[in-house]
Parts: sequence; C-alpha cells; structure tokens
Amino acid sequence: MNAKRTPTGARARVGLEGLRIAVIGAGPAGLTAAHTLKKLGYRHVTVFERGEAAGGKACTLEHGGHTYEMGAIWLSSDYEVVNELAAELGIATKAYRIKKNQVEADGSRMTFSAVAKKKYGAPAVARALLNYAKVRFRYARVFAPGFAGAPPEVRASFSEFAETHGFAPLADMLRAFTVACGYGYYEEVPAQYLLKLFHWIVPIALRDAANEALGLRLPGLVVPEGGSQRIWTELARKLDVRLRSAVTRLARTEQGIDLTVNGEVQTFDRVIVSAALDQASTFMEFPADVAGMIKGLRTYRCHISLVEVEGVERQNTSFFYENMFRKNMGRMLVFGTRYADTNLFTTNQLSDGTMPEDELERLLEADVARFGGKVVRVVAKRSWAYFPHFPRELLEAGVHERLEALQGKEGIFLVGGTMSFESLEDSARYARDLVIEHFSDRAAASVASPARRRSETLAEVRP
Repeated sequence: MNAKRTPTGARARVGLEGLRIAVIGAGPAGLTAAHTLKKLGYRHVTVFERGEAAGGKACTLEHGGHTYEMGAIWLSSDYEVVNELAAELGIATKAYRIKKNQVEADGSRMTFSAVAKKKYGAPAVARALLNYAKVRFRYARVFAPGFAGAPPEVRASFSEFAETHGFAPLADMLRAFTVACGYGYYEEVPAQYLLKLFHWIVPIALRDAANEALGLRLPGLVVPEGGSQRIWTELARKLDVRLRSAVTRLARTEQGIDLTVNGEVQTFDRVIVSAALDQASTFMEFPADVAGMIKGLRTYRCHISLVEVEGVERQNTSFFYENMFRKNMGRMLVFGTRYADTNLFTTNQLSDGTMPEDELERLLEADVARFGGKVVRVVAKRSWAYFPHFPRELLEAGVHERLEALQGKEGIFLVGGTMSFESLEDSARYARDLVIEHFSDRAAASVASPARRRSETLAEVRP
C-alpha cells in the first residue's frame, strides 16, 4: 500500500506563506492543488480557468429534475482524495447499484458474472485473478502515482502484457469498462496506463460479483449527490477561481513568472500548470527534447450524448462488447440510465477525432435500433479530447522521466492527466502529493512516499 499523504498537521514552508501562486486550470487536479495549498496556509493562490465552469471533464447536466454525467461518470468507494473532498464539502455519495449487462454480438445480454462463467469458466478466471495478483506485487511501482521509473515490460500493449502475464481472461472481461470509459483499445495502449485503471476496477468487479452471487451489499461504484461536477464547483467556491480567464502566455522574468490572462499581464512566484501538456505548449516553452515528445502525445475523442429513446428497459446500463475494438470505432459503447421515470439515456462513443458528427449520430441510431429501441431526439452532447498518453517509443525514450525532471524548475510545476492518469482520483492524488512534496514542511517524510520514490528515481536520470 502507498503511504497516505495528507496536509493535516503540515504547513507552508517557513517564510513562504506569502508566495503568489497561480494554478492554470480548474479541473480536479488544479483545484486539488489549490485546495491543498490553502490548507497548508498559502494565502495568495489564484486559479485561472478558461471555461465557463469549474470541474474540467467532470461535467454534470441537470435536466428534468435529474442529473446526467456528460464527462466523468462514476467514483469508486476506494477513492481516497475525492471521497474525502466530498465529505469535507458535505456532499453525500450513494452506491450505484443499477443492473449492468454485457451485450454480445448476437444481441444476447448477460450479467458480467454470467459472462465469466460462459466465456471463460471459473478455473480460468481464478487463474487470471491469481496471475493479476502476482502482477500487482511484482510491478507495485506502476500502481503508485505518476509514471516515471516504470519497468520496461509495462511499455508493451496492454493486450500483449495481459497475455504474457496470464490474466488475459480477466482483462477481456473488463474490456467493456475500460474502453467505454474512454481509455482506448487494448491492442494499442501501453500497459503502464491501463494497469492504473485496473487498480480501481478489479476490486469493483469482484465486489459486484460477490453482491450478485451472495446477495451482499459491498461498496463499489458510487455517485455524488448532485453529480460528480458538484464536488469541484463547491470546492471552487472556497478558492479564488477566475472563470473565463484564458492564459495565453507564460514567461519567466527577473520579477517572477508573468502570465498573460485575457490580454493582461500578472506576475507570480510559482505556477502550477494543470492544463493538458499539448495545450500548455501553446502558451509556455518546454525544453526542445520535451517539446518534441509532447507533439507525440495521443488522445481519443470521447463523445457523450443524452438521448431520448423509446422501447428500451430503464434503470440498466448495457455495454456492447463487439464495439470495444478499433475496427468498430465510433459505434455505441455503453447505454444506460439509473432512473425509472424517464426515457433519457446517456451513451458513449469513441473516435480518433476525425469522424464527422453526422456519422457518429448515424452509428448511434443504428446501434440503438439493434438494441430494440428508437432514438427520438438528441437532448445534449459533449465531446472531449480524453486520456492523454504516450506511445511505446516515447516511453522508451524516457518521456515521463524527463517531464518529472522539470518539476519545480524556475518555479513551474506540472499536474493533470498527462502527469498521472486521467481518472478523478489519480489526477487529484498526484496533485495533492506534488504540493505536499514541494510546498510543505513535511517534504522530507520519514516514510518513503510515492512522490519521494519518484524523486529518487529521477535523481538517476537527471544529467
């Protein structure tokens, strides 16, 4: 287990409480960083957000008396930082216990427990779980915050890694969750990324199976009261967050760090950048080798729609297994609602960013029809550039080690999905740990924390 890190009992480094600190981006990483700084005692922390609202990809739509997630969907009951924030803000969470099915190519629907029995058999699943446990032990570093210092084996594609290490049946069973949530295709995403996701979804899947088989009520997925975005909008109210504030230039000067915000220059002593690095590279300079690597950053396009549908069972979530492969890119991945009194459903589709909207709508309507329903209208939709990650060749070139080596250089720090992993918890936890490591009097922890281990690893790669 990772050593738990918290600002409780820590404080700002002596004499630095008056630092002017800017945070660029009011998503989970940026807001967690700013909140942690405030708890440590820093008095001048300003968050700049170019959008209309805080929360980043945690985006909740209110419609007809219900809330619908148009970005980040669920929380895990195992989330530490996010659930603690919700509790601190007085936001209750409740279990997401809606029936979940996998839809096969022939249209048949099965629970995930039934899929395990029918497609793989209990002995194969048990062996896969045991082998996955061995992976957790052998590659413990991979499951800690950040990516630097990961062993070479995890640079292989996730499908290759799962096959080599004997947990392919488990990986295939959970394919629907990983792809449907926007994390790409097994055959092309390096294992070191998706292993971080498996850290959360394997325990959830095991609890779901136990609940189904034994009638238990073990915790798994949870939803915040008012939606996932509410955590971040409520947190933003406690901070100095400037919405509709676009940062177009970051420049280091003798006086500090100048930010050009909506055309005006403001000066700070430290800056934490939580924007995606390909976006950040439009307003700040990186070393030439790192800038070249950032150009190789990859994302998927995640298309979430709220649609009115006739002829489909309510209060269920269905995952479409055959659409979880690149050959069926653009087709509907997941389709569901947790409400019994409405026929509005949320759907998710994945693309490479080049598919036109009318083609995506055509594929959506066709898949709903194959499922036995009819799309009456599209109520709302959002499209995200999601899950920033690097291909294998850049991992082998040490891209994450180079990025970590930049932390704190000339007063600038990097957080967000590129530096951690684009889940709410991973982004928030990495940001919290970085602030505690670099800004608190507990930087030299007696227990080797994940952040400290990263620093020790980086000492080996710095010139």
